[in-house]
Amino acid sequence: MKLEELLDFEEIVIQCHDDPDADAVASGFALLEYLKSQGKAARLTYAGPRPISKSNLLLMIETLQIPLEYVQTLDHAPELLITADCQDGQGNVSSLPRRALAVIDHHQTADPEKLPPLQEIRSAYGACSTVVWDMLRQTDFPLRRRLSTALYYGLYMDTNRFQDLSHPMDKDMRDSLKIDRDVLLRLQNTNLSLEEISIAGQALSNLHCSAERRFAVAEVQPCDPNILGIVSDMLLEVDAVDVCAAYCMLPGGAKFSLRSCLPEIRADKLAQWIAQDLGSGGGHLTKAGGFLPRGPLEEACADRDWDGLSGAAGRLIYRRTAEYFDDQIVLRAGEYQLQPDMALYRKKKLVVGYAAAAELFPAGTEILVRMLEGDAELEVTPDLCIMIGVEGEIYPNRMENLRRNYDLLPGAYAIESEYPPTVYDTATGEAKLLAACARPCVAKETALIRAKRLDRRAKVYAQWDPDRPMLGQTGDWLACRADDPGDLYIIKGSIFEKTYEKQEE
Repeated sequence: MKLEELLDFEEIVIQCHDDPDADAVASGFALLEYLKSQGKAARLTYAGPRPISKSNLLLMIETLQIPLEYVQTLDHAPELLITADCQDGQGNVSSLPRRALAVIDHHQTADPEKLPPLQEIRSAYGACSTVVWDMLRQTDFPLRRRLSTALYYGLYMDTNRFQDLSHPMDKDMRDSLKIDRDVLLRLQNTNLSLEEISIAGQALSNLHCSAERRFAVAEVQPCDPNILGIVSDMLLEVDAVDVCAAYCMLPGGAKFSLRSCLPEIRADKLAQWIAQDLGSGGGHLTKAGGFLPRGPLEEACADRDWDGLSGAAGRLIYRRTAEYFDDQIVLRAGEYQLQPDMALYRKKKLVVGYAAAAELFPAGTEILVRMLEGDAELEVTPDLCIMIGVEGEIYPNRMENLRRNYDLLPGAYAIESEYPPTVYDTATGEAKLLAACARPCVAKETALIRAKRLDRRAKVYAQWDPDRPMLGQTGDWLACRADDPGDLYIIKGSIFEKTYEKQEE
């Protein structure tokens, strides 16, 4: 979706999620500024059980002059309702009347078929602010310092002060925005009130920890739900905690916030696991949250009255987190025995790409490859090449291996990717697009594999890197070379289905 498509409507309401955070406020503010610049009658709103009380958000709204309205409902249905940093129907969004709906978000989508035609969802982004920023870049809209500061702060807060920054587009926005540093400094130092730090301190002093699995659960007094995120961020900084949950009891049920620094424990999947059959949960790889409504929670903890339900809710979150840790298999190359249900597959004759690193920078240059999967730092050698897969995924290889497994083709290779892979000279900052020297190649027909679809999460220690595991989610594929069952690895589900075809035995 392009922002210009929203201009077909005159009366537009932008809705942030309930208990909005800095990212929701910033992305909604950016949409409001754009629509008003185009002469549209637009409003920025949020609903839910309570108005904003967090000190940093109140300061952000006042200092940056953001006209955010708290509403219980709308007096009539506008032509278009845009949900920013959220999706209609989720547990953290109160329903507002509308005649048409648009969604702009960066969270995972539980049911893509329920999304409206007008939607822009980029789940790999660290903040919705980045989604809106990139959409604005495709127009002639000028980004003034006040709006740039809001977008920067939205990304800053939603990526745990840039500690969870990974997507290259997030990094591009951070590096390019011209912001008011004085305002940013005030916002950074107004994150907690005295009352809120007291609430956080009490929660941190009453932890329930699993030393074996390295996770912790903390109960927080009823508070602004944004405090839960702060408590869980603090918990994750404890040296004995890799995964954590902070929760509080509200009149309608239990709200919880999750953090994870383990790649094999996705926070969004854990939130869904905790909330299954009870409520709603979702988010991102490293941070997520959810809500357990009072009715289902009372049934799940039927032996507790509502006054004593807080402890029971904490035990439920703790128990389900422990179960999620245990719901995975761990496999090591060389020790794995070939299973009868691993069928024979051959790689399809699909054209992929490669680029010789020495054509971009001289041998010996330290380079940074910025890509969807993260930043990779490499040293250019005559033999180093960079592969480009069917989904635009990037990974290093050696020319010797490339020639052994692929037929090299003439011409240029067009990279189809959400983000154009960029290579930087780390010493000078000079940037070059990988597409500048990308060429096509196609897999030879000699390689056969055996594979099966995973029905649970898996951690696989491959032959080429026995210390760092490959991680597979449900729906990915466990594979090994047909002539070497010990050469075990994971293939992402969407990539497997595009690149492999089943063979007769």
